[in-house]
Order: sequence, then C-alpha cells, then structure tokens
Amino acid sequence: VHNGRCCRGNSYRCDAFVFGGKRVYKNIFDEKLFAEAYMADDAEKEMGLTRDALVALSLLLGSDYTSGVKGIGIVNAMEVLQAFDVKSGLKEGLSRFRSWLEGFDPGDNLLKLDSNKEGQRKAEESFHEVHKAARTRWVMPPNFPADTVIQACMNPVVDKSQERFSWGEPDVEGLVIFCAKHIGWPAEDTRKMLEPVVGRRAGRYTQTRLDSFMRYEDGIKFANVRSKRLRSVLQLSSDKPHKKSKNTTDQPEG
Repeated sequence: VHNGRCCRGNSYRCDAFVFGGKRVYKNIFDEKLFAEAYMADDAEKEMGLTRDALVALSLLLGSDYTSGVKGIGIVNAMEVLQAFDVKSGLKEGLSRFRSWLEGFDPGDNLLKLDSNKEGQRKAEESFHEVHKAARTRWVMPPNFPADTVIQACMNPVVDKSQERFSWGEPDVEGLVIFCAKHIGWPAEDTRKMLEPVVGRRAGRYTQTRLDSFMRYEDGIKFANVRSKRLRSVLQLSSDKPHKKSKNTTDQPEG
C-alpha cells in the first residue's frame, strides 16, 4: 500500500487499517458468510477516524503490540479521542490523556493548554466530569503511549521492491520436488493437483479480480451504530429509526 503496489487486501482483521490499508475485504474464503468490504475513506469521512486516530484506538484497546488500557472499551476509547485531540498530535494527545489519568488534580492538565484552544479545553473539561470515577478503574501499560508501538504501526516493515508483478508458467517438477521434501506428498498426487492449473494456463486463462465479484456503491451501508454514547461521539442523529438486522449487534457501553 505504502509504495503503491497494492490497493486492497483480504483479511479477517480490520487492524490492517492501522498499518495503512485502504480497502479491506473480509470473509472472501468463507462460503457460509457474505463477503464484506471496508474502506479507510469511509472511516475517516463518517467517523472522523484518520490514520492517527486508528493507531490511537489500537493503543487504547490493545493489539498485537500492546495490551491497551485495562477497563476501556470502544465507546470510552472514542470518547477519549473526542476529548484529547490526536489528529494534530498522536503522541501529544494520548500523553495528555495519561497525565489526566495519573495526575493528582485533573485541572492541572487544562492549565497547560494554549489560550487559543478553547474548544479542546471544553471537551477535556466535559470528559473530566463524566469520567472522573474511571480514574480509579482504568489501568494503562507502564510505557503508554509507547513510541515503539506507534512506529511499528506508522512504519511497518514491508517489502519495498518496485518490481512489477507478473504471471509465469508453473514449475511443475520443481513443485513436485518441493512438496515431496517438505510435505511428504507423492509425486503423482502433486502432479494431479497441478493439472487444472497447468490446463488453465495453456488455455490462456485470465486471472479475475475481486472487482469482478463485488461492487462497492456509495450510500449502501449495512452497519448501524446503536450505542447512544457512541452516536453522540460520532454526531449522528438519534431521531432516525434504526433498522434491526442480523448484522447489527448491541455493543456494551464501555
């Protein structure tokens, strides 16, 4: 994605967006489920989740690289992002949250804000009042927010080769030797499994694209936000009726 060699991917985990993914397909290989498409642009446009905000969520909720803040759920995490601005400074915003959580007087944090950040001041004041009891329950990792985790998310180790992708003829005999050595497959079984592939190549078979099987059209959505607090964070109207569907679940308010 970073060097323009890939525009979309298939994954059952949406943390692909944290590492810079733009379009992620899910359930592609599960015949029992409908395929789902997720777009980073939608997350930013409809929920205000920029790349920095997604990384901040992974630090708050936990990921492969960090245990996250104990006691915080998705609703609380979104409220943290709303109060402590991470869009203009990921490390700075989460550090202010840490200072609030560990500080003796939450008001000390507000005194350090520039006078031209009145909107942020009000947001933090409101957060302090609503979540003052949470300061005794939420526990963060010792090095939160860790620079190493932020760097791992923002600059993942990837193959930076600019070599063009190309289709070649299968090396049948090489695969027969490889499968026999590493998997223990008999040569005849391997050749039999490769026959359809070789046959398609001989017939000038063209590799299809994901676009051939699904389309993404603006305005067609299948997810509903049912948490009142989360709808408030996302500034969604609460007056519209919400259609109940099998893809909609009630999330705990935490």
